[in-house]
Amino acid sequence: MGGWLPPATVRSDYRRGFVLPEVAILTKSCDTEHGSNAYRGRVPDLNQQIRSAVVARRPVDARERDSVASFQRLFDALDRPCSETANKVHVTASAIVVTEDRRRVLLHLHKRMNLWLQPGGHIDEGELPWSAALREAVEETGLPARLAGEFGDDGPPLLHVDVHGGPKGHTHLDLRYLVESPHVTPAPPAGESQDVQWFHWHQAVGMFEPGLEGILRSLQPGDARIRTARHTDAVECAQVYLRSRAFALPTVPLVHPDREVRRWMADEVVGRTDMWVAEVDGTIVALMVLDGGWLEHLYLDPSWMGRGLGDQLIQLAKERSSAGLQLWTFQVNEPARRFYERHGFVAEELTEGAGNEERAPDVRYAWRP
Repeated sequence: MGGWLPPATVRSDYRRGFVLPEVAILTKSCDTEHGSNAYRGRVPDLNQQIRSAVVARRPVDARERDSVASFQRLFDALDRPCSETANKVHVTASAIVVTEDRRRVLLHLHKRMNLWLQPGGHIDEGELPWSAALREAVEETGLPARLAGEFGDDGPPLLHVDVHGGPKGHTHLDLRYLVESPHVTPAPPAGESQDVQWFHWHQAVGMFEPGLEGILRSLQPGDARIRTARHTDAVECAQVYLRSRAFALPTVPLVHPDREVRRWMADEVVGRTDMWVAEVDGTIVALMVLDGGWLEHLYLDPSWMGRGLGDQLIQLAKERSSAGLQLWTFQVNEPARRFYERHGFVAEELTEGAGNEERAPDVRYAWRP
């Protein structure tokens, strides 16, 4: 039982300055060709722009959806939201650094957390969030980086939002921006983490870092290729299943812990069923399981919902089940229901959920050629 919603999209390009009336807030400068411009506007106006950009985000997964809600609630309670010292809860900024050809993404091994993460940190007094993201990227990597994306009056596009715990009991309301650099060797200065590397997308995604995985999957370039599943796909298939369920069905409980889902996927599904996956350059982004005229499972990673991949998979299912198809989905999963109905499926039975483990109301659909 699955469903999907369209993901956010990002177009990468160039950067320019912006000028608005009123009080000047100076951006910091770095020794690269990204330049420095003054943002001219009242601080409350900047805070409102930040809030509006966060509210406008179309989350790439359940983690970001929850972060957007938490950001609004926490941000509205702050007098000086970008100050590290005014409150333990504050806005931070970070950079998703990609090569100019978008074939690599950069991560550094965080010295305290021992995790591969994106560059980022606190916002200095009078600094714009996107300027802070760029400054941190340059300071932590030594790369000739610049902001990417089309600039509007409100600055560059907000790429991602994540709310997470930081050191010293702080809570970081992190704003992420897209930054690009030539594919050259990083040269982090002394005092910064020396473990800074360019990664292939599937390597970075495969680290399954909860606060990063969604945006990395969303940005990964390439077209999905549909193929039969292999035994080695089990771990990634379980990850897609869990991410899809969390995003599409937040009100339907997952009755098994994640470790049991992963064991079930490896022991009972992959290699033992008519299973198909969609892969983008080594990253599994969707799965489908067929069984004797039944569409047992169809799950897309949230970052790939709304891109037409579900249409391709349902067409394949019809081709392999020419006599017709049936499936169950939860009644609350309205996006999935609209999708199936658009593809000619008709609701034939509604129940209160006695036949599923979740005990959630469901509906049986059928397609007949």
